[in-house]
Amino acid sequence: MASDPHKTLRDDVRLLGELLGETLRRDEGLPHYERVERVRALAKRTRSSSSGDDFEALAGELRAMPVAAALPVARSFAHFLNLANIAEQHHRVRRRRELERELGGRPQLASIEEALPRLVGTGVSPDALFEAICGLRVELVITAHPTEIMRRTLQHKYNRVAAALAGRDRPDLTPTEREALLESMRREIAGAWHTEEVRRERPSPLDEVRSGMAVFEETIWNAVPELCRSLDRTLRRIVKRPLPLDAAPIRFGSWIGGDRDGNPSVTPEVTRRAALMSRWTALTLYAREVEMLRFDLSMARASPELLARAQGAHEPYRAVLRELHRRAS
Repeated sequence: MASDPHKTLRDDVRLLGELLGETLRRDEGLPHYERVERVRALAKRTRSSSSGDDFEALAGELRAMPVAAALPVARSFAHFLNLANIAEQHHRVRRRRELERELGGRPQLASIEEALPRLVGTGVSPDALFEAICGLRVELVITAHPTEIMRRTLQHKYNRVAAALAGRDRPDLTPTEREALLESMRREIAGAWHTEEVRRERPSPLDEVRSGMAVFEETIWNAVPELCRSLDRTLRRIVKRPLPLDAAPIRFGSWIGGDRDGNPSVTPEVTRRAALMSRWTALTLYAREVEMLRFDLSMARASPELLARAQGAHEPYRAVLRELHRRAS
């Protein structure tokens, strides 16, 4: 591992900042870019200095800024912070992988793989730990406010930036592939800059529901099974028992479209439609997984029970899953 574990993070932030800077110089002009850079440099000096002169210089720069220039400057920093967040999230994943690749596969501090063995090592009995894990019920409540919702268009662009940034860590990239990933980030950052952050119309409660469901589709649907697999692997190793198939340590709730805090837009019909949209999202996600299983499970051999259920079909798994997919769709 590198002596400075955060150098790659700084390199990524610098790269994304440079790509944003290219967009600002090309599309907003050099004066705007220089104004942003002055504010950034003054803010950096103010943070690292105890002198009040630096703060006054920053305040003076902001006071003298024309109102028409203030919004583009604020947008520039907002985009940079979003890009820096992408780099930081990617670095967290990278650091975890680096730690696990070290000799002995040392797990990351406070991860499931590190915390559960540490509990057993401090005297918690394996049986007590197993029962506690099986009894977990962490409920995450999905909320939304019109002022806090990032447009899905921007979410998709930033997701593609994150994917390209992760792709650049591959050690076997060719120069052409590396340049293609760089161009992808350049294109998505430019597209994000030219995309309005705020909707033209105030989002309705059902728009908020759609945004909440996007979190499931793009993140939670894959993250929760991975967490459960991590629990299962660790329990098998330290207590010699697997996580039960019916264990559901993470559950979800939502008040989007169903809050009763006086919002006149949330009516019984809106709540009914919000519940239907949630069910539709769940069915769509399950149907997609069933279809993938149907493609994978092409085996002809099966248990007598499954063969009977498939009524003698040559590919019994596919026959049963075809019917299940039809019902889910």
